[in-house]
Amino acid sequence: MVESPTKAAALQSYLDGDWKVVATKGHIKDLPPKQYGIDFANDFEPSYEWLKGKKTLFSNIRKLSKSSSHIYIASDPDREGEMIAEHISNELGDKKGNMFRIRLKEISKQEVISALKNPSTVDRQLVDSQVARRVIDRIFGFEISPFLWKYLGGSSLSAGRVQSTVLRWICEREAEIRNFIPEVYVSLKAKMTNKEENFELDYVLPKSKERLNEKEAKSVLSKYGVSGKGKARPDTFLTLESIDEKEYKNYPPPPFTTAVLQETASRVFGFSGSHTMKIAQVLFEGKRMKNGEYQGLITYMRTDSTHVTDGKKKIALRFLNEKFSDLVRGVPTKGKEKLHSQGAHEAILPIDPYLMPESLRSSLKPDEFKLYELIWQRFLESFLLPETGIERSYIFESKGERWNTKEKEGKSPGFKGFLGKDKPPVDLRKGLKPGTKVPVTEWIWEDKKTSPPARYTEGSLIQKMEKTGVGRPSTYSQTLATLMKRKYVSQNQKKIGASALGESVNDLLVERFDEIVGENFTKSMEEELDLLAGGSGARVKLIRTFYHRVLELKKLTSAVKKEKTKDKGKWVPQKGTRTCPTCNEGMILTKFSKTGKTIYYCSRYPHCDYASYEE
Repeated sequence: MVESPTKAAALQSYLDGDWKVVATKGHIKDLPPKQYGIDFANDFEPSYEWLKGKKTLFSNIRKLSKSSSHIYIASDPDREGEMIAEHISNELGDKKGNMFRIRLKEISKQEVISALKNPSTVDRQLVDSQVARRVIDRIFGFEISPFLWKYLGGSSLSAGRVQSTVLRWICEREAEIRNFIPEVYVSLKAKMTNKEENFELDYVLPKSKERLNEKEAKSVLSKYGVSGKGKARPDTFLTLESIDEKEYKNYPPPPFTTAVLQETASRVFGFSGSHTMKIAQVLFEGKRMKNGEYQGLITYMRTDSTHVTDGKKKIALRFLNEKFSDLVRGVPTKGKEKLHSQGAHEAILPIDPYLMPESLRSSLKPDEFKLYELIWQRFLESFLLPETGIERSYIFESKGERWNTKEKEGKSPGFKGFLGKDKPPVDLRKGLKPGTKVPVTEWIWEDKKTSPPARYTEGSLIQKMEKTGVGRPSTYSQTLATLMKRKYVSQNQKKIGASALGESVNDLLVERFDEIVGENFTKSMEEELDLLAGGSGARVKLIRTFYHRVLELKKLTSAVKKEKTKDKGKWVPQKGTRTCPTCNEGMILTKFSKTGKTIYYCSRYPHCDYASYEE
């Protein structure tokens, strides 16, 4: 039994007529959507019910099981998959003596045969962890969401454990943007001409300064007989004082984790996290090749591990030594492993490096081809030599002021030369010697101002979720999709900004439930759940501790008097720290526009019409 019909067809093609492979099409049971579904008097035991249409589907599976000598449950190799296996196992309890659990990290004939020779049972620790996660999330939603209904109106509002922490990040970034005060400064450059070649030097700031103001910039240029930007005097030279050299060595990145794959696909191809995962699911489950056979193309795609198994290392090195022997380093780059990695304990890898992307182009859709090529190339590059070279800093001096430019000279492209995609950089300043005088043709003066922090993108949020340990690989993209569905955030030009409703929800949650919507609490909860999956801790104790803390916070918040807003659902948080320059009464607030820009406006709108794109 597997989850997807595509995977079922692939596995069926690997097995003979004595086998029947069937799909459950995902979960068969879940907590009831409109009822709590938790027995608080019985150690928080969950009460699962059949999902729509699954009882009929499973009745056919039950009939097949009665005529089968052995049953193998092959749902996905993660906590969700283990929960599905548990529900199947419970429903076919009379067959438990002949029922086994297998976990397929890839869809290939070799993997299936190996797994069938070494079957196991349902992992109780993983099930306990998943049950605890589901129950805790249900308690969070059912106990805290009513506060949103009460103070903001509308039963469509909801609070989620991970979702609320991510919303808080987005709203905190909005506040940083809103309250940011830009600083005006000047950037100075010198345009040089050497043997009919132009290049630019940057002004070197004194160690005590971060940037130049207008007065300081004029003081620098006055030493060279000019008062601002423009052509230099004919007799103006800068002398090369010294050349600082240092070798650089850039190692290839490790193979993909779920978060890094989503971030990279977003940056390179503009894919959303959910789109990336849909394509990855297709590549994992397998595609029908030209010869009519199904072929899984990548290993399981929900993971936060960069580990590569010995078997995968051997086949990768064999492939590389045959085709790119001069680039091979021998061992893959390893990322920093977590104490308790979630999901599959292996990076996202191509099943077979010999299945080169170009050979699969006709069998894959365009986006499938792009993602497969990305995964294939990243995996093989991780075994290659680093890019090496020399970085030179050319430091010029005149009139007590210093100017410089940095250039790189590549020695070996290493992994960047894989498939001939990058050439080593060339240092065009290499011929310059200390003491050389180079004429200045122009002084370049640029008026600049510091910028507020950038809004998150879907990729950067997913990366932050992985880095901080908030959430898990299987739910990164779903968390963001939920925030957008609830209209707590919006996305424009790849940037994600909080809506007025989202800020209202976040304000209320932070005011009333600050502790449990904070990053540290959510991270520590994930660690507790990981420990539970690893066999440490106690499920009931973890749930009980969380439940009682939620009740304590509810009791505390109920004691706080809070007037309901007269205009429910349109409450705008008054978070500004600057007074409106037009009316001198309201505070400056921000809004995320449809063009992806920030609009600054007065909190007294429409009574005050101040609005600007300028900070």
